[in-house]
Amino acid sequence: MKLSSKHHHLMNIRFHLQHNLHLKLIFCLFGFFSMPVSHAYQGDISWQGWEFSYSTGGAQGLELTEVYFDDLKILSKASFPVMRVEYDNDVCGPFADILWSSVYVPIELNPPYDSCNGSGMCARTYTQDGNDYLELGVNAELGDYDIYQAYIFSPKGFMDSYIFSRGLQCEEDHRHHAHWMFDFDLNENREDQVLKNSGDLQTSEFNDRKVSTNYWTIRDAETGLRVEVDPGPYDGFTDDFSQWDVAVRKWRRSETNGWRLGARGEIGDHYNDSESIDRQDIVFWYITHLDHKSLEGATKWHSSGPRIQVVKPGPVLQP
Repeated sequence: MKLSSKHHHLMNIRFHLQHNLHLKLIFCLFGFFSMPVSHAYQGDISWQGWEFSYSTGGAQGLELTEVYFDDLKILSKASFPVMRVEYDNDVCGPFADILWSSVYVPIELNPPYDSCNGSGMCARTYTQDGNDYLELGVNAELGDYDIYQAYIFSPKGFMDSYIFSRGLQCEEDHRHHAHWMFDFDLNENREDQVLKNSGDLQTSEFNDRKVSTNYWTIRDAETGLRVEVDPGPYDGFTDDFSQWDVAVRKWRRSETNGWRLGARGEIGDHYNDSESIDRQDIVFWYITHLDHKSLEGATKWHSSGPRIQVVKPGPVLQP
C-alpha cells in the first residue's frame, strides 16, 4: 500500500498550486546578481508541523538540517552527497556527480514540473487528491545531465526524497546510483536503534539490500519515537558496480562531510568497522539505481528516492 500510494504521488504531475497554507520561506541568494549561472540558497521553513533549515552551500546537494515534525526532532541532517554514473562496457566515465553551488541553474526546457520552469530553486505548496504538500528542490546541470533534487513533505508525517535525471553523456545504456545520507537524531537523545523491517534489531554496522528487507525502522530507545524508511517504486536494484541499497554506520564527522570515495567508491566497502549502532548516533545511507537506456533519448526524466515516515509513540497503557 505504501508503494502504490507513492507511485501514484510520483506519476501524477498535474499539480495545483495553493498559496494559503501558512508557508514561511526565508531565502538568501548569494551572488544572484554577480553570478548569473550559479546560485547558492539557504533559509528556514515552517509549514504544517514541519520545521527545518536548508542550504546548498556545501558539496552535498540540497541539505536539510535540524528537521522537526510536530516539535519532535527527526534528523540532524539529510543530504545528497553523490550520484555515481556507470556506463555499460565502461565506454564513458564512470562519473561521480556532486551537486554544489556552481551547478545550480534554471532548467528552461520541460523540467519535471511545469511550475518550476526557469527556476534554479523550486519552493511551492500544492494540493493533490485533497492532500496538501510542500516541495523544495533545486535544478542542476552537470555536463550533459539535467538533475532535479527535491524533498516533498506531507502534514501526515512523511517526507519523500527524490532525484530526477535526464541526458546522455555518451550514447550507451547506463545507470545512475544516487546516494542519500540521513543523519537521524530522534528526539535529540542520540539513543537510536536500527531494525530490519520492524523487529530485527541490528547491533553493529551493516549493509543491506531491498531483496532481503522490505523497509528499515529507526527508533529512539528512550521514547519509542520511530521512523520507517521505505523504498520507492523506481529505486532499482544493485549490480556489481553498486552492490548495496543501504549502509548503516555510527556517526563520525570524517565520514559525513562530503563524498570522498570517487566514482568507483562503494559505500558498503567503507566506514564499516563493526562499531556498535545500538543506542548510538547513527548515519543511514540509502542508494537507488536508475536505469537509462540510450534508445530512450536524452529528454526523458528518470526518478527514484525513498520515503521517511514518522511514527509517533503510542500512549503508555496503565495496568
